[in-house]
Amino acid sequence: MRTLIGHFFRRFFDNDIVHVQGETLTTVVRALSVVAVPGLMCAFFLQNQYPRRPLWGAIQDQYFFVLFSFVVMGAVAVVEWEMLFPDRLDFLVLTPLSLKPRELLASKVIALAGFLALFLFSTNVFGAFVLPAVSKGDFYRQVFAHVVATALAGTFAATVLVALGGAMLCVLDPRRFRLASPLLQMATVIVLGLLLVHYVRYGDDIKAILAEPLGRARWVPPFWFLGVYETLLHGSAAPSFAVQLAQYAYIGTAIAAASAAVTYPVAWARMQRLTIEGETRSDREPIRWWGSLVGAAVRRPGERAMFHFIGQTLGRNARYQVYLAIYGGVGLSLALACALGIEADARRYHVVFQAAGLHAMLPLLLFWTVAGLRSAFAFPLSLAAGWVFRVTGVRVRECVAASRLWVLLGCFGVTGSVVCVLVAAGWGVRELLVQVVVGVCVGVMLTDGFFISEEHVPFNRPRMPGRANFPLMLTLYVGILPIFVMGMVRLEGRLEARLPLLLSLSAGTALIHLGVRAWRYEPAVAEEELEGYDEDFQLLGLN
Repeated sequence: MRTLIGHFFRRFFDNDIVHVQGETLTTVVRALSVVAVPGLMCAFFLQNQYPRRPLWGAIQDQYFFVLFSFVVMGAVAVVEWEMLFPDRLDFLVLTPLSLKPRELLASKVIALAGFLALFLFSTNVFGAFVLPAVSKGDFYRQVFAHVVATALAGTFAATVLVALGGAMLCVLDPRRFRLASPLLQMATVIVLGLLLVHYVRYGDDIKAILAEPLGRARWVPPFWFLGVYETLLHGSAAPSFAVQLAQYAYIGTAIAAASAAVTYPVAWARMQRLTIEGETRSDREPIRWWGSLVGAAVRRPGERAMFHFIGQTLGRNARYQVYLAIYGGVGLSLALACALGIEADARRYHVVFQAAGLHAMLPLLLFWTVAGLRSAFAFPLSLAAGWVFRVTGVRVRECVAASRLWVLLGCFGVTGSVVCVLVAAGWGVRELLVQVVVGVCVGVMLTDGFFISEEHVPFNRPRMPGRANFPLMLTLYVGILPIFVMGMVRLEGRLEARLPLLLSLSAGTALIHLGVRAWRYEPAVAEEELEGYDEDFQLLGLN
């Protein structure tokens, strides 16, 4: 049991987002530090606000820690989605051994519970003591209220996803489960992102949001656990919203935990049976029109082969789907937060469209699409396939060109989707024409910018220590992205006022694109990497 629990626990950290090859302890420490530091820093910076902090200001601070626990545990469940549930590889390797089925199930459940409990503890350990210390109130009572509320919030977020995934495994066949999983992951990331943006934008209005009658606020789960916090901290003197929402929290957590406890063993048994019997595959004919279309658009054989390889790899590998779901969910949550606003009218809240936010949707989604695909191409999950390119002699230039074409097609698809949404929002032909031209131009320039120095086969670049530059990434996503989006919003407004500027934008984009293509330099060493090395293609990574 001890060996099995350790095996299953280590597999949770076999993830390219946090994994350091051969350094499990370092990986665990880094992952836990990422979720522990924000709570400590937030509580530390609040010390100057107390004891003069008003009641609703203190409630806003408490809501942040409850929301942070909820969001972190939901994000951990999404990132570790593939490892949360029974894995076919485990059944294939472990079932022939002299192990009892209940030992395997118990080991997996204990490892899963320990993994989630470890992240839950790390997320809330500093805030549970620092916030009560700086608030100058009843220290032990607030520590108790803080621990219970944040623990219930994180437990609810994690167990809901485990229960949903278990139910999907019980109901859907493996192929449909692989199709539905990315959609659920993206929807989860969208909800978590919107909750964070909602706190940033409307956190100061929490008193009005939780005023009687509660209305739609009762459907926001983090508010439930804020009610737990207030009832445990103030007792009968708690605000009026607290008692009702606390009941929702207790009932909801109990239902989520019970559902996970029921569905997980059933999903385990079903996955074990499917593994032993083998997955039934239907021999479907390939889509001929798609192959003909790709053959007509992509003339070079190596580039055409890489184009199909990218599509099939993204379609069959669950890890890549998780990464794309995370990037897509973050982009959609920011786009929805920009496009939709909340207005109050007679103590009722209405969701309305915001003109500037609708203009920001397209550049936001294009940026996250290009960034997500480039990150997916950079994850080394298909290194064992690299021997194919060495044997066939495919040039790096063709591989990189196919990846850029894939990204461009993704940008065009995003542009078309945004245009359809704007048509439903009632935009005119003039504004839609601007969106189409801007989408094409921005997609081309972002693709050139993100892939300007790309000289590797997608999915086959080994991760080198020290390659990740966190300050550079922080500057890109926090410093440059907002400036880029605001600049594009202003540019779209000017283009709508003066349509002839579209010609200048198109001509400028074409010149920049041609200049980048002429400037791009691929050293001879990069081409030689796919030649020679006779022993490389004999090692398929099966050891």
